[in-house]
Amino acid sequence: MDVIHPEGSIKRIIERKRLEFVSNILMIGCDFQSTLGIAYMITVFSQASIMDTYHLHLVFDIVSFVGVSNTAALVCWRFCRAKMKQPDTNKRPSERITYLHNRYRATFIFTALYLALTILLCIRLNQWAPKQEPGRCYFSHMVTSDSGSHPGSDKVYVAITSSWLILVMLFGVFGGVNKRRTILILASLHFPLHLYMAIALRQANQGKFEGEMKHENEWDFGQTTAVLLLVIALIELVIKWKEYYEFESDLAKHGLTRRPTSDLLQKDEEANETIANSYLLGTPTRARQASEERQPGAGDDTSH
Repeated sequence: MDVIHPEGSIKRIIERKRLEFVSNILMIGCDFQSTLGIAYMITVFSQASIMDTYHLHLVFDIVSFVGVSNTAALVCWRFCRAKMKQPDTNKRPSERITYLHNRYRATFIFTALYLALTILLCIRLNQWAPKQEPGRCYFSHMVTSDSGSHPGSDKVYVAITSSWLILVMLFGVFGGVNKRRTILILASLHFPLHLYMAIALRQANQGKFEGEMKHENEWDFGQTTAVLLLVIALIELVIKWKEYYEFESDLAKHGLTRRPTSDLLQKDEEANETIANSYLLGTPTRARQASEERQPGAGDDTSH
C-alpha cells in the first residue's frame, strides 16, 4: 500500500484514502492503549502506599505491553503519514509535524510515568524482606533461577527491560521512518518476555498471600471498566473497517482494482527508499535536486 501514481490522478487520491484508513485504524488502538496505560499508572501511584511488591511487579509487566503496542502503532502511523504528506514535486516541501503533536505528547507522558513506575518498583525491591510483614516479597521460582539472588536478579531484569523499552519508545518518536523495521523488531522482542513474566509471576503467587480476602480472577470495578473501554475501541475499529470495506466495494464496482502490476511494485519499492529523504529526515539537498532535474530524458516518456 503506497502513493506511487502521479499527482492529480484518481488513483493517487485512492491510494491516499487507503493510507488514511490504515492510519485511522492504527491510531484508534494506540490512543486507547495510551489512555488506559496512563490511567492505570496514575491509579497505581495513588495507591502505592498500600500496594505490595508482587502486584507492583505485575503492573510493570502489564504496562510494558502497552509500551510495545504504542511504539508499533506510532511507528506505523508515522510511516503512513509520511506517505500521505510526502512532497509531490521537488519544489514543494513535505508537510512536517512537530514534537508537540498530541500523540507525541501522549508518548512523552507515558514514558515519564513508566520511568517513575520503574523507579518505584526498584525502591520496593530494595525493601525485599521475606521475614517481615506481608507484601515485601513474592514467590519467584517460575521467573528466576534457583541460584538467583533476591532482589538483585529482579532489579537487573527491571533495569534492563525498562531501559530498553524507554529507548525504543523515544526512538519511535525521534527516529526516522526508514528505521521503522529496526524499531518494530526491538519493540516486539519485549512482547514474549513480558507475556511470560506476567503469566508465570501470577501463577507462582496466586492464592499464596496472607490475608488475601478474594481470588484475583473475581470481577470488580477495575475489570469491568477495562472491558467496557475495550468494547468501545472494538466498536470504533469495526466502524472503520466497515467504511474501508464500503470504499473498496465502490472501487470494485467502477473497475478500479487494487492489485498492483509488476511496474507498480517496483515503484513501491523505490518509494520506500526515498520516503526517508522527503519526510522527518529533511528534504533532498539543492545539489541533489539540481542533479535530478538535469538527468537526460526526464520527459522522454511523455513527449512524442
